[in-house]
Amino acid sequence: MNSAPSPPTNPTRQRGSAVFLGVRLVPALACASGWCLLLALAGCAAEPEETSLKEQAEAVRRGESDRILIETAILADDDLRELTGLENLRELLIDSASSRFTAEGIGQLIGLPRLEHLRIRGTGVDDQALQHFAGLESLVILNLPQGTFGDAALVELKRLPKLAQLRFSSPRVTDAGMQTLAELPAIKRLHLIHVPITDVGLAELGRIERLESLYIDGGDFSDFAMEKLFRERPRLHIHLNQQHHDLDPHKHSH
Repeated sequence: MNSAPSPPTNPTRQRGSAVFLGVRLVPALACASGWCLLLALAGCAAEPEETSLKEQAEAVRRGESDRILIETAILADDDLRELTGLENLRELLIDSASSRFTAEGIGQLIGLPRLEHLRIRGTGVDDQALQHFAGLESLVILNLPQGTFGDAALVELKRLPKLAQLRFSSPRVTDAGMQTLAELPAIKRLHLIHVPITDVGLAELGRIERLESLYIDGGDFSDFAMEKLFRERPRLHIHLNQQHHDLDPHKHSH
């Protein structure tokens, strides 16, 4: 005698429950007895929280780290007080573009004698703030993609004997500022973001004999000026608007 057919079921979904590896889990018990680990392996785990600035600063103070990376937290002047006395800090990377600083707040960074890599994606880097950065004589890499400083303030960077890589944006920097960049004592890599330079400014950058790479997003120079630069500096690695230039001898796929 044939038995009655079983009612249809959905093997992957049932009301009020979850199914994992063929086992139905009651929601209230899903994280009991090790099920959290299984659900995490299935992609159900929450993203870990970012380690706070205070916690990272304490790790540097204890000698357990020489790096602080803040990717999502929005910081302000008061937060930078946590960095006071961190003599062993080598990298400070503040990545939230919503962070807001003033020159007074940024001045608190002066007491970081071993800082080599500084990245501030937030706002507030004006003329006075740039003067403070010039006091960080150990800097090798400086990244300021929301700067508002002008040509005159760039002169302060000539006080940095080790600065090899500079990336910045500022609508107030012009061709005159390119002459200053050409005089930086150790510069090898430049990245200009929406800096309104013209053919004159591009020619100034071509004078930097030690320059290895030049990235430019935006600008107001001609194709003729760029071709002239390549003729004079045939080994220079150049990106324009996030792409290799056609004449770049180091061109490769990304």
